[in-house]
Amino acid sequence: MGFHEPIHILLVDDRPENLLALEAVLDSEMYTLIKATSGEEALRYLLKYDFAVIVLDVQMPGMDGIETARLIKARDKTKDIPIIFISANSKEAEHLFAGYSAGAIDYMVKPFIPQILKSKIEGFVDMYQTNNRIKAQSMQLHQKTQELEKINQELIIAKEAAESAVKAKTEFLAMMSHEIRTPMNGVIGMIDLLMDSDLQDEQREYTSIIRNSADALITIINDILDFSKMESGKMELEEYPFDLRSCIQEVFGLFSGEASKKNLKLSYFIEDRIPAMVFGDMGRLRQVLMNLVSNALKFTNEGGVYLVASLANVEGNRLTLEFTVKDTGIGISADKIDRLFKPFSQLDSSMTRRYGGTGLGLAISKSLVQLMGGDITVESQEKKGATFVFTICVQTFEDEDQRLLEDDYNVKLRVHGESQPNILVVDDHRLIGSCWTVYSGRWESRPIWLRTVSRLSRWWLKAPHSTI
Repeated sequence: MGFHEPIHILLVDDRPENLLALEAVLDSEMYTLIKATSGEEALRYLLKYDFAVIVLDVQMPGMDGIETARLIKARDKTKDIPIIFISANSKEAEHLFAGYSAGAIDYMVKPFIPQILKSKIEGFVDMYQTNNRIKAQSMQLHQKTQELEKINQELIIAKEAAESAVKAKTEFLAMMSHEIRTPMNGVIGMIDLLMDSDLQDEQREYTSIIRNSADALITIINDILDFSKMESGKMELEEYPFDLRSCIQEVFGLFSGEASKKNLKLSYFIEDRIPAMVFGDMGRLRQVLMNLVSNALKFTNEGGVYLVASLANVEGNRLTLEFTVKDTGIGISADKIDRLFKPFSQLDSSMTRRYGGTGLGLAISKSLVQLMGGDITVESQEKKGATFVFTICVQTFEDEDQRLLEDDYNVKLRVHGESQPNILVVDDHRLIGSCWTVYSGRWESRPIWLRTVSRLSRWWLKAPHSTI
């Protein structure tokens, strides 16, 4: 065995020859033997050294071994040191009781067998070393615990600071996106009015470029606003009954012109088992479909883009709808697929320069799909097109509910008369109100935000009010 520090053993006996005998038995380079000829001297040594074990004679003039042992056990620092009594008397009950009651661990009678004493000392030394190791480990553990508590406290402070920074950034993005979008809607409205006026061909071309640029900018602003809502956890679904076929037709209608320009086939298929009317968030579903179809058209130069809507699962009135958007475009290499759904991530910088985009569309789509109780995956091979598959959960909408809704709508028309209802437009931006006033009665060419207001006005007529 190797020892990193000396092991002190205290030998106490009033007879020098007995101390020499003990020293001869226990002599070893592993031990440092301290000899005392009286109880008083032994107590003084206990103030200077830490001992692994004490070998104490019982019968000594003045302070005997029993009294010395009691004083040793009365002190906190020395009370756990094992004491071996050595006595010339036989092991009578009175001596044994006195020794053990004073705190002795063992009791030996002179003349003792050297090998037995040596073995007992080795056992107590092993216990001493084990206890010291445990104490050292406990101290290290306590120190590490304190360090971890300090690090944990620093992490909590850093986490709170990071959350505060993220909240400030999210609120700033949401506010700026909203503030920028309001005048942009006015710009789009005025551009549409300008395009309806008598323009020369060159002027109409310039105006068309301005309109396309404004549409691209409003799309980016909407993406940033949606992304900031998702980061802050404020994105909520607006569920209501809608016609799934009409939703898909509207999406395809928006991209039919672009598909014609590129001579691409644009088609969809809806499984017959899917009810005509379902209950869910049509706006968010349309947003996901628009993102996927737009990307498919952007990266496809020949062939087409195909959409399949199927019924994946039915549980009571809960339906799981699966949508597959497949294209015959440039495809995606396997080593880049994992970057598709990360915010502000493009497959490479050349695509950003060639096709544009913020890298938010697919990230937003994934969040929206998950918000609607589904998931989205992609399968693709480079130069062989890509296939995006996503699911959402909706609820059935019974025909009886639709009939009641139509009856309620007819009642509203009777309440308000068959004439065109008056609509109050409230907006803090003067340009928006001006666009609305000019657009009255010209629904076919109105911009997206005016179409939204039109839907809101029709919804208001259907709302459960007796008057407006």
